[in-house]
Amino acid sequence: MSRAKTVKARQYYCQVQLENLAKVDIPKQAGPLGFTLDSGGRGELEFFGRRLLVDNRSVTAADGGPVTIDAQSVVAHYVASQGRAPLSGVFVPIARLTGIGVSASSPSESLTKPLTDMIGGDYELLAEAAPKIGGLHVGLSQAGAQSWEFGLPRLPVRIEFFEADEEFEAELKVLFDSTANQYVSYECLELLTMCLVVDLLTAANLIKDPDDCQNSFLQ
Repeated sequence: MSRAKTVKARQYYCQVQLENLAKVDIPKQAGPLGFTLDSGGRGELEFFGRRLLVDNRSVTAADGGPVTIDAQSVVAHYVASQGRAPLSGVFVPIARLTGIGVSASSPSESLTKPLTDMIGGDYELLAEAAPKIGGLHVGLSQAGAQSWEFGLPRLPVRIEFFEADEEFEAELKVLFDSTANQYVSYECLELLTMCLVVDLLTAANLIKDPDDCQNSFLQ
């Protein structure tokens, strides 16, 4: 990952996003980016099942709990976005958004490995955990996968689960709307993927310490 190889790099990336947030007219961004405002003019966004509040200084949780630096980075970057493209409804792997092609060995593709390793072919486990972090089941994809959508209003992320059959093992893919890179940077999409994987594995009770899982991405 180009911006998240170390905790220090992720902290610096978060600092930059929060500095950019200080310059943003948050009420002006609400309509185009699909979020609401509270009575104090703070942005309100649902992010993986939690209500986050955004002002020009910080990204906090309405429940008073901690917000990871990666979640802060993603939400701050999103609220500052100048993207205005209509969603395409076409979902693609993250590598397709970089122009470098799709490779199972690329760093971005390996971000989903903990999810694939731990969920495996257990669709029921996925279906039980996904709603806990705001996942919405959207039915079968054209390719026949069970599809769940998460994320932000103009930055949806989809999990497609292909059940095993006589020829193929079960397969799990994490995909983004093809307009995603018009809203946020590639580095932000990497961090969004990390947030999804960590939160979903936590909701499935497959990890107890999210930091351990995040550290595994950096090996």
